[in-house]
Amino acid sequence: MSPKALVTGANGFVGSHLVEHLLSRGYEVICLARKTSDLTFLAGLKLEFRYGDITDINSIKEALKGVDSVFHLAGLTRARTKEEYFRVNALGTKNLISACSGINPRIKRFIYVSSQAASGPCRDFQALNENAECRPVTDYGKSKLEGEKEVLSFMDKIPITIIRPPAVYGPRDKDILFFFKMVNKGIIPLFGFRESYLSLVYVKDLAHGIILSAENKNGVGKTYFMADEKFYSWSEAGETVKKVLGVKAFKLRIPKFLLFTFATFSEMIAKLKAESALVNLQKAREISSRYWLCDISKAKDELGFSTEYDLERGAEETVKWYKEKGWL
Repeated sequence: MSPKALVTGANGFVGSHLVEHLLSRGYEVICLARKTSDLTFLAGLKLEFRYGDITDINSIKEALKGVDSVFHLAGLTRARTKEEYFRVNALGTKNLISACSGINPRIKRFIYVSSQAASGPCRDFQALNENAECRPVTDYGKSKLEGEKEVLSFMDKIPITIIRPPAVYGPRDKDILFFFKMVNKGIIPLFGFRESYLSLVYVKDLAHGIILSAENKNGVGKTYFMADEKFYSWSEAGETVKKVLGVKAFKLRIPKFLLFTFATFSEMIAKLKAESALVNLQKAREISSRYWLCDISKAKDELGFSTEYDLERGAEETVKWYKEKGWL
């Protein structure tokens, strides 16, 4: 009998890739969605849909019945207020895991996909591991960390695992698309006058790692970073994307004060439109941090996690998809 997996956020960028990987491994996949959710990325897949909203605990109880595992990816990466982040990323997570504990206490695993933003940036080139003190610099990161705490509070009742991916890229992603578009137009944007470094993970590698952590008993009660083992400078990332696109592009170093000025105006305009800004002051704070590096030794040693895609190969697949869909 096929294992049943409930996936929240299944219609999103990472969630839709995870769903495809679960199906390929023989899982019966159930997607928790709202009636208004855009299901474009899930079109044509053999799925069951159960409708509910994680911010309403009573609406999700039925969805949790009879499932063997829960993969919780639903959340906000952009919001207009701190309250919005916490209502979905923290309270929503609390609702889901508490409902799961009550409705399905014998569940085999509850996987919470958090974010590197929950731990915050490094102070230098020394990558953070899972034991490092968390210092999130944005409300998004703080809300994801609070979500982690909610999950950990149930670790004596149900088997849980927490995954912290860094910046994720790949087909269907809309956030890093902006960087690809800039390079395609001939500009590699670099913020500040000193080099910055970051960890990255290709979405298919992340999806594989999430399932690996769910199927491995070593993952119970643990938190893991999952990323490409190599660290990248923004310059190197830009040059790689330029090579893949086959365009000429020059590096443009943008003073940090201009980044924050742009973010201020972007935020003001977004508020007038009642929208969330792509680059606001908090996002500027993230971008201006020089080191976003994570150590994946724990995932390698305990789970056997490894990646198949380096940035060049991942960028090639991403660009191909963007162009096929007319996004680039």
